[in-house]
Amino acid sequence: MTVYLSAEARSELREAQRQLDRHTDLSNDGRCPVCGLEGPCPLRRAALRVFGRYSWLPARRPGATRPQLIGLRRVGVRSEWFGDQAVEQSSDA
Repeated sequence: MTVYLSAEARSELREAQRQLDRHTDLSNDGRCPVCGLEGPCPLRRAALRVFGRYSWLPARRPGATRPQLIGLRRVGVRSEWFGDQAVEQSSDA
């Protein structure tokens, strides 16, 4: 069975897929990497509703939830490290 989707519907689905790719809950803490909210954030829920409206399944991206982060702990803030580097380099010159 072939289902026809209008250009507008395909565009909506592409945008919803982009939102899902960005707002995927991480495996280590269950938070959205963009919004920082726990569980599915409002933008992810809205994107999932678009897929439900068209009875379409979103594409899966292997490793999108970053399972390699499970068990890791944050040691320092990266921006401070780069800030220290910038200060050292400017004082050497």
